[in-house]
Amino acid sequence: MDAAAPPPSAPEEPPARDWSLLPLDVLASVFVRLSAVDVLKGAGLVCRSWLQAAKVPDVWRVVDMGYHNIMFKYDEKEHADLCAMAKAAVDRSDGQLREFAGRSFVTDELMQYIVERSPSLTTLRLVCCWKVHCWKVFSAQLAGVITESPLNKLKSLELEDINLLVGELIAILENCPALDVLTVRDCSGMDEEDEPVLREKFAQIKNLIYDCVGECFDDCWYDYGDYGSGSNA
Repeated sequence: MDAAAPPPSAPEEPPARDWSLLPLDVLASVFVRLSAVDVLKGAGLVCRSWLQAAKVPDVWRVVDMGYHNIMFKYDEKEHADLCAMAKAAVDRSDGQLREFAGRSFVTDELMQYIVERSPSLTTLRLVCCWKVHCWKVFSAQLAGVITESPLNKLKSLELEDINLLVGELIAILENCPALDVLTVRDCSGMDEEDEPVLREKFAQIKNLIYDCVGECFDDCWYDYGDYGSGSNA
């Protein structure tokens, strides 16, 4: 009687993929789809090749640091770290930054840093950038910097929950000749009487959305904890 045939051998497992060997342009195209915070605090630190990809200027044309979950928790050290990360993103953009969004960590000093190094900036969105720290994002010093380095390519400016006076906003807008879209919401220091002033002085702005009633909302004082944790960008 013939001996029983040996059982078939198990198929060999394919070799593990070495993600560090991916081409630089492929890695960069992946990083573009991540938030700036996730690249700076995670993906860009995995290995040397990923760090190289994280320094490609194309990755930093759009820097959205407005709605990552860590933005919703007040922590002074965390906010200082976020400022440092934003500066790193601006440096890595090598002058190619086109869109920037920031929340409560943004200071006038950070805005000066962005303006001086981002001649291609087309979109700027700032939300709740004063109540926790009681600073003014649009200071007289920043207005002076923008006067010297006008935002010639800025097309869209969105301001919400910011301590701002109409004179300060006018000083900025006078140096944004290409602006098409302006949104001003819930900005303490501005009210209904300022709207016609802006519309008359800047009639060239095609889409002006204004919703300020002169009231002060203090919701940004609260610790949002894990609010917004479902979104990383």
